[in-house]
Amino acid sequence: MKKKFIKGIVVAGLVVFIGNSPAPAANATGEIETLKQQVQLLIRQNKQLMQRVSELEKTKQGAKVPVLSDDDLEKKVSKILRHKEKEKIPGEKLGHMINKYIDFSTLIEVEGSAGEDFAGVNESKFELATVELDFVGRVSDWANAYLTILYEEGGDDKVLIDDAHIIIGNTKKFPVYLNIGRQYVPFGNFTSNMISDPLTLEIAETRETALQVGFEAAGAYGSVFAFNGDTNEGGGNSRIEQFGASLGYTYEQEGFSVDVGISYMNSMGDSDDLSGILAEKNLLASDYVGGIGMYAIAHIGPVSLIGEYITALDDFDDQTDFQPMAFNIETGYTFDISGMESTVAVACQGTDDMVGNLPESRILASFGIGIFEGTTLAVEYAHDKDYGTSEGGTDNSADTFTAQLAYEF
Repeated sequence: MKKKFIKGIVVAGLVVFIGNSPAPAANATGEIETLKQQVQLLIRQNKQLMQRVSELEKTKQGAKVPVLSDDDLEKKVSKILRHKEKEKIPGEKLGHMINKYIDFSTLIEVEGSAGEDFAGVNESKFELATVELDFVGRVSDWANAYLTILYEEGGDDKVLIDDAHIIIGNTKKFPVYLNIGRQYVPFGNFTSNMISDPLTLEIAETRETALQVGFEAAGAYGSVFAFNGDTNEGGGNSRIEQFGASLGYTYEQEGFSVDVGISYMNSMGDSDDLSGILAEKNLLASDYVGGIGMYAIAHIGPVSLIGEYITALDDFDDQTDFQPMAFNIETGYTFDISGMESTVAVACQGTDDMVGNLPESRILASFGIGIFEGTTLAVEYAHDKDYGTSEGGTDNSADTFTAQLAYEF
């Protein structure tokens, strides 16, 4: 997912190269300021060249020297600077610099869907699936602040603070960092080409106000984290008793990359969805049940391969044998259609012990195309199979067609 790139600008015979390599969670304020000064210098030089060309044209007819206007020059360099900022922080969306300290990006996703559920009820709708505002603050080289404001139609229809956390550290200069605040703890990976969230995310995504200490060095990365969750073994005092750890390794070369990892959390019942299910079952005060997740992601040329498995390590309730599990196996192929990047993908997903909450199996196919810069159109088909009647399900199937238009800036 991280890419190295080199950009070039030709201005009236002058060539300027701007190079970049990925640097996790590193602050680039000083480097960007230097580049901005170089841009201003180029603009002044461009003006002088334009004046000189004008003088030559008055005295001699001939081929004209192609010269960029100041506005065109600033637009080209601004675009490169935004891409450079994006590469400085892995996973950060392409955005705009409000000033030298704050970067801002927005994602809007609108969806239309039609389908039939396990009870045979048909439904079609349009939905404002996502409105996401991301802010990144970088006042110094050793501290970054992140804020995400999120709205998703279909829930409680409220705008919420999705995450707000501070990272102390600069892994470009020192491998260890500290991350504190409201965040998604590193339990699971959930990478997917689909419109729908993978079933692994449905049982394991965990957002908490947590303290995390991590490292990144020579392709290896990992962290340990702790928080006070919704579960409370035995009831009584409420303490910081939930914790976990993750470890991974990524390798990249021309035309090939691989990312593998494993994560553990001592209380899987604190994941966002499972905590609600445990509350319904009156099991929040039961013994903590750990969970483990494993994933592997590979890119071989235009082909992507994704595999993820997440499971609870024991039963939450001995009487009902409630031990949730989910997996996702996915492959995708990326290609160009008239210069527009496109991806086609298929996936096979499944769960265990999630009757009444998630399907037992799901088959998906999707196609997405970047129709304009920052604009993506995607379609998806999902075929779900419910648990059998002996397990408390309906043994029925359900099919859903979804189209999504996403705009990111």
